[in-house]
Parts: sequence; C-alpha cells; structure tokens
Amino acid sequence: MKNLIQQTQQAFYFSLGFYILAFILWVLNFSLAYILISMALLLSLVWILLVLREIMLSVKLTNTERILLIIFIIFGNIIAGIAYFFFMREKVIGKPIKK
Repeated sequence: MKNLIQQTQQAFYFSLGFYILAFILWVLNFSLAYILISMALLLSLVWILLVLREIMLSVKLTNTERILLIIFIIFGNIIAGIAYFFFMREKVIGKPIKK
C-alpha cells in the first residue's frame, strides 16, 4: 500500500484544483469550464478508486468502519475527500514511522 500513498493525495489535490478553477471559469461564463469539470470528474474517479484501494487493504479498520468509510467516500466526493485526507487517513494507512 505504500507505493500509491503520494499518488492518491496528488490525484485528490489536482481534482480539487480543477473543480475550483472550473467553478471560477463557470461563474465568468468561459466555455472552457465544462472541459475542466469533465477533467475534474475523471480525476475524482481516479482518487476515489485509489482511496477505496487503501481502505480495502487497511488492516487497521474493522469491517463496519470499512463499509461506512466506503459509502462516505463514494457519495461524499470532494467533502469526503477533505475529511478523509485531513482526519481519517492516518488511521487507515497507519501512522508513519518517525526516526
């Protein structure tokens, strides 16, 4: 699970950035906004799949926690991503070893 930790977080941040940029361009009535929304949705799919992989491979979670977290991530998308990366991820992947 250690090999995709950075990629999961990067995909989420790129998705969030595309959503924000697309929203700004949509408010300003640029046609490029719809393309950016599509790209943000694709990036959201990537980070959701990577997060689901992290959750399923985690040995720190009980089955009930795992199911609730999966439902939360799938239906919450960006808000769930913010909550996951800032509050829940350390429990899922385990705290990093400090030397």
